[in-house]
Amino acid sequence: MGMLQIHAEALSTKISCYHEFLSRYSKITKVIYGFVEGKDDPCFYQGFIEHNIHEDWEVELWAAGNKHNVLRIHRDIDWRRFPKKRICFFVDHDLMSLIPEKAPKDSNIFVTDKYSIENSITTRGTCKRVLREIFEMSKYSHEEIDTLCGLFEQQFELFLKAMIPVMAWILIWRRKSEKANLSNIKMSKLFSFNNGNLVFDSSKEGYEKIVRYIHKSAGVCIDTSADISQAKSTFKKSANYRKFTRGKYVLWFLIEFCISVHKNAVNLIASCVTIPKVHISISQSNAIKIIGNLPRIPSNLKIFLSKNYISYINLKSAE
Repeated sequence: MGMLQIHAEALSTKISCYHEFLSRYSKITKVIYGFVEGKDDPCFYQGFIEHNIHEDWEVELWAAGNKHNVLRIHRDIDWRRFPKKRICFFVDHDLMSLIPEKAPKDSNIFVTDKYSIENSITTRGTCKRVLREIFEMSKYSHEEIDTLCGLFEQQFELFLKAMIPVMAWILIWRRKSEKANLSNIKMSKLFSFNNGNLVFDSSKEGYEKIVRYIHKSAGVCIDTSADISQAKSTFKKSANYRKFTRGKYVLWFLIEFCISVHKNAVNLIASCVTIPKVHISISQSNAIKIIGNLPRIPSNLKIFLSKNYISYINLKSAE
């Protein structure tokens, strides 16, 4: 198959990034390639990859739009022409194991072990770095910051448990293949913070409001016959709620917790007299770009990179 035919096939798939990849692909350059789902994903993966490969190599990532497109590109590539270890594919686990749904498997396909990459990086360690480096709290003692991180862990667990009903409905939608716009469900409509503490309505009336809100926002009709108790049990079993709460919601918690802690630093830190001046404005819209390189690389991703990109680079270096 000639390159003109390959390009024609790429255009026919209507996935423009695939065509761009074929246009830029070179056998001789020191470049590795990859495809991710969303436009924000390269902010995470780019840094993790660059920190783990030789400094004279580069990585080019393309956002394919969604998991289906990423896997379609993987399927359409003629692997007789391209080295698998040089071209990798990164997709979110989402709720695959709970639906259940067969996960894609190949040596160059990375599937997050939790809902998405955001879940793996929303940790105590990331919280500490965000507070110190973004919210200018590095002047406070390790003990004081550790206390705040302890509050983060406590409130994060509370948040994840409070999200069980929401995720249970999302699971029901996914099992029924409902077209639900999850991005329209805003955590700020369900939760707020007071001195770093999560605030929400846990009453029966509060739950009913949540159900109405998430269905209206996602554009899904309420199925009164749905077994919500069974879906909740699925998330409670083996603490699945800690792994499979939607990553965008989890990241929202991290950012809003840190904003609340900074805003109320005088109340939360004994040695704080005035609120630290922040030089970088962080919000939900730019959070991924700002904190993308702060977290530690997830262990399963590090192993994947070693078996693929690093293995390929070492092989080429030895030639």
